[in-house]
Amino acid sequence: MKSRNSETAQRILVLLKNDANNLFDRIRSRKTEYLEIFALRRTREHFPTIFKNRYEGTSIDELSHCSSDLITVLDQYYTHSEEMSWYLYQTEDMPNTVEDFIDRKIRKMEKLLGTLNLYLDAELGIQNESLAMSEEGEENSFEEPQEN
Repeated sequence: MKSRNSETAQRILVLLKNDANNLFDRIRSRKTEYLEIFALRRTREHFPTIFKNRYEGTSIDELSHCSSDLITVLDQYYTHSEEMSWYLYQTEDMPNTVEDFIDRKIRKMEKLLGTLNLYLDAELGIQNESLAMSEEGEENSFEEPQEN
């Protein structure tokens, strides 16, 4: 499937897709470490590295290359990241409460990331890989003759 977007728009969409996926990977995969550092040292110095993203610096001009539906999903996704970051900077909650909050946000972000990737793939002209693979499998499938 070929995209109808310009080369500039394609690049912006790829950057947004990579940024969203990388942000989620950092938040989820480093959760134990950053929460442990927070609980033991009560420091917040390490959070900027976890929550750093390109979306915050994306201009209105760059976002104008995206559909209105995609912009809405981007906003929903990155709002959860911002809420998580704000909470961690401001909370005085106990570590178990903090972890419960982060776990809930991660689950919400994971669902939104799935939706966001669908929208980004559609705008990039990328077919759903599982659909493409199942179609390939149907074309190449055959039954071997059975011996009696």
